Amino acid sequence: MSAIVFVGPSLRPEDLSAYPHIRPLPPVRQGDVYRAIQSGAAAIGIVDGYFDGQPAVWHKEILWALTQGIAVFGAASMGALRAAELHGFGMVGIGRIFEDYRDEIRTDDDDVALVHGPAELGFVALTEPMVTIDATLETAVDEAVISADLAETIRQVAKAQFYQARTWESVLGALPETAPVAGFATWLEGGKVDRKRADALDLLAALDDHLRSGEPAPAPSFSFEFTQSWADAPWRSGAGPDEEDRDADAILNELRLDPDAYTAMRDNALLDWLAAAEIDRSGRETDRRSVRRVMHGFRDLNGLYRKQDVADWAARNDSDLGHTQALIEHHAALEDLAGDLDARLRPLILDRLRWAGLYPRLKDRARRKASLSPPSADGAMPPRALLRWYFEERCDTDIPDDLDAYARSIGLAGSEDLHTMLAGEYALLASGRNDDGLGAETR
Repeated sequence: MSAIVFVGPSLRPEDLSAYPHIRPLPPVRQGDVYRAIQSGAAAIGIVDGYFDGQPAVWHKEILWALTQGIAVFGAASMGALRAAELHGFGMVGIGRIFEDYRDEIRTDDDDVALVHGPAELGFVALTEPMVTIDATLETAVDEAVISADLAETIRQVAKAQFYQARTWESVLGALPETAPVAGFATWLEGGKVDRKRADALDLLAALDDHLRSGEPAPAPSFSFEFTQSWADAPWRSGAGPDEEDRDADAILNELRLDPDAYTAMRDNALLDWLAAAEIDRSGRETDRRSVRRVMHGFRDLNGLYRKQDVADWAARNDSDLGHTQALIEHHAALEDLAGDLDARLRPLILDRLRWAGLYPRLKDRARRKASLSPPSADGAMPPRALLRWYFEERCDTDIPDDLDAYARSIGLAGSEDLHTMLAGEYALLASGRNDDGLGAETR
């Protein structure tokens, strides 16, 4: 099992040398967590991260990492912020700074912000973050170096300064000349408390313990929502290795050998893309019942009856469990959207039938059904038998648990309309007048 820690000024080179099996990377920015997992990381620690002038690490990529079975730890700086925001989803927060944000003792992000030098100079810190100033003042009061009142004055002066200009020199220089800080300034030379480093060291220890235990990360308690913004993330679409891109091109070339099949698949992908954009724009939430229905249909269609079957299917399709779940939820969201827009889509569906050459045959079938006399009460098939005939015998699937929901998913008002539609189909077949070769192929 391999691990990566994103770290900059919060740790020293000698701190990291004690953990040669944990690979250090520069402070995290948007897309780095996704790329780290693509490169094979099985556990991730986030300590430092960029945010000013560069996109900060995205909550969504951390959530995605958790659905991939990756343990993600956060502490000290950007890691503490993200862990405080995502600990309820499974990200592991470490240390006092994380706890302060989690418990809302701290609420300002700039309490952990500082300016540092480049990687070539070891990310040397050039300013002081408030978390370090607070920890140092707390210790100075405990050791009777300064009074609690003076510590609060110093803190207020420091907090009022912009984080990019905040240093001990600037803070002490802004105090009234009468402030008794000479002894405190001398004590600072050896007494400063580096809270971020202490928490970051605890993160390294926790990450090391996780690696040594060999235990998998806890299963996430949430479902990852595959949104258009996630699909369009530039670092995501371009992050895969060259070999993966070549494989995708080769697979698509096989499809392109049948140009009709390729254009049909591309048209469907375009519709998915447009629908996903609408879902993302409108902020729609997918009905969990729809997700369960699509999931059961997907597993029945592919014969995936055990979790291992799903994992094997994902592996054969160059996917994983997290992406498979996202795929299911994506299609459930599309079904919900299509169901809600069914009335507006009717003319477009009819035009699609005209374009595909199916319209005349379906029109003829509908007219033949309309010409049949309705069956008498004695001759009508019982509703449950009708459902078994259609779903189990004809469609080779189970009868839906929620018939109303199923009916709405295909544009009907409810289960009553579904029964009427199936009764008409059964009557046509029983009449012997279904000679057009359609049947189940139209479903």
